[in-house]
Amino acid sequence: MNNIKHFAFFWIGGDISIPSYLVRSILQTYSNDVNIIFLTDKKTPNINGVTNTIRSNLSKDIMIARLQAYSKLKINEQVIFLDADSLVIGKVDMLPSNEELIIFRRKKENIFINNMYPEWYPEFKNKTFDEMMPFLFGAIVTNSKLSYKIFLLLLEIAKKLPTRFHRWYGDQYSLKIAVDDKLIPFQEYNFNDYINIIRDESELEKPSKKILTFKGKNSKNFIKDAYEKFIIKF
Repeated sequence: MNNIKHFAFFWIGGDISIPSYLVRSILQTYSNDVNIIFLTDKKTPNINGVTNTIRSNLSKDIMIARLQAYSKLKINEQVIFLDADSLVIGKVDMLPSNEELIIFRRKKENIFINNMYPEWYPEFKNKTFDEMMPFLFGAIVTNSKLSYKIFLLLLEIAKKLPTRFHRWYGDQYSLKIAVDDKLIPFQEYNFNDYINIIRDESELEKPSKKILTFKGKNSKNFIKDAYEKFIIKF
């Protein structure tokens, strides 16, 4: 099977250490035979190793800005959009699908959302992640240059949500609404079949997938160690 050769990620801010590890992991894994697209604003510093930087005037609200940035990319081949706090430790196979969008579902668990963090979300009271945000936005695959229209649709949905969703959760929640209302064509895969979520150091012992993504504040401390363990040694 052919490998995905196009990676895109979004990042804004002066500290580029986290996305730099992602870029370096992709370059090391693919031996430079890869296209890495950095989606950002007008002020964030350049990141060494990216193939193309697409800068736009973006909203000050991070969720709106992310969807705006994603909608700027038009590539007529399969692209994987990753959270910047990820590492690629093996070549990623293309995913068989004729749909414009491939999304990954969370593992179905009865984990309740803390509707008081990081601010008050009455929509999430006594609700689980599986009920309200079943799809993670940390990895999304598109199949053609027309896929940008999907991100524009999600952007319009997100803009109509209460402003708290412009700051947090707006990407995932707008995707859930679009899926529920049958507004977008998509194919669904299980997230855990393709990506290891790293929350603590013990989960770095034997990762089984080619993509690692680091969730939770403390997990960011393990990115450098994981990069040195799985990338530099090769």
